[in-house]
Amino acid sequence: MNGRKMKLRLLCVFAVCCMAAGFAGCTTFDSFRNTFIDKNKETAADPVIMIGVYEPLTGKNSDKGKQEVKGIELANSIYKNVDGYRVELTKVDTQSKVSTAKTVIQGLIEMKPVAIIGSAGEATSLAAAEYINDAGIPAITPSATNPLITQRNGFYFRACMTESQMGNGLAEYACGKIGSRKVGVVSLKNDSSTAAILDGFDERVKKIAGKRKNAVAYTAEINATEEEMDKALNGIKKKGVNVCFVGMGTEAMDGFFTMAEDKGLTGITYLGTRSWGNSDFIAMMEKHPQIRVVFPYESVLSGSNSTSDAQTKEAQRFQIEYSNRYGNEDIPTDNAALGYDSYLILINAIHNAKSVEGKDIRDAMNGLKELKCATGIFSFDDRGNVVRSVNLSTIKDGKPVSEYVTKTETEAKTLNEIENSVENEDNAETSADGIMQSDTEGR
Repeated sequence: MNGRKMKLRLLCVFAVCCMAAGFAGCTTFDSFRNTFIDKNKETAADPVIMIGVYEPLTGKNSDKGKQEVKGIELANSIYKNVDGYRVELTKVDTQSKVSTAKTVIQGLIEMKPVAIIGSAGEATSLAAAEYINDAGIPAITPSATNPLITQRNGFYFRACMTESQMGNGLAEYACGKIGSRKVGVVSLKNDSSTAAILDGFDERVKKIAGKRKNAVAYTAEINATEEEMDKALNGIKKKGVNVCFVGMGTEAMDGFFTMAEDKGLTGITYLGTRSWGNSDFIAMMEKHPQIRVVFPYESVLSGSNSTSDAQTKEAQRFQIEYSNRYGNEDIPTDNAALGYDSYLILINAIHNAKSVEGKDIRDAMNGLKELKCATGIFSFDDRGNVVRSVNLSTIKDGKPVSEYVTKTETEAKTLNEIENSVENEDNAETSADGIMQSDTEGR
């Protein structure tokens, strides 16, 4: 009986040895070991650092917030380790409310993250600024453009361009790329939301053309009524405008473009704000296939659905990995791409700092130069604003696709600089038809 047991044991040992020998010479086993055994062993030993994600997951800004989270989570899935640390994300929901934002940012800070990404909302980002600065935790907003977020804060950065930078880029496109000296500018009366973009636009026009009047042939400030839009379009036609900035939203632009088509003004390139990259505007443009639009938008898609020469290899990686994770039908928004880049900026700063201390990471972020990310190449000024070229997009086949990347990098202006510039504008002349018009150097 004992002899039979001994034989069985010997047979089992032999079988196990044969299996081990087979696996040892098999690349599949090597791959399995490298992927699961060795990796898990290393991961288990890695210390963990936390990056806080401070975004509106509910409320009016939730669409943008969720898109940014998609980009952040994608980046974390690709780059989950930095300098021996495993990076974990902790998300909090601002609910798109300032009161909630103040509560959740304090709770997040108590959890001791090494850095924070967020928020998609202007007001919620401003609400967090004081707490972030006092805690000494570096933070980066992917998409909030208000200059005050970074202006008086030593730890808050932004990945997106400010409105004045976007205006600079639009002017380069209009007067440099197209070479227009018949530019039109149509804005809404008492609309403070476009003040900064128009300030940046006019600043760059003057640099290119010498004086504003040398390039801007027509200016109108209107109410979004059918009558006043009709008068503005008649003025555009009379002055021979071939590229025109129009600072209005989706519903108003639908009516404006319908009237432009009726008047035969389809040969004009219409410039707009970043909001023209939103899904509702893109859907509206299906009704106006003859109208050409260009607007500031961090698209990673070119017209052929691949990266353009001006974009980086990281843009290619982003597109491939985004499609793998979220599906081919999910077109990445600029919020998703900027969320992705915000994470890349932070982990590069952590790597360069060789530290997880807030001040060290902050200093490393200030020192970042020519960092290639999905939406472009990043450097920062001493106020935490990105210094880079402006990406402009158009709409093709129902998607926002890259149209032009400015040749020069632009720096953000402070709110005081913008306000002083607006206050020093030359007064526009009021025409007989009641629309503010000016052919003189001004704004």
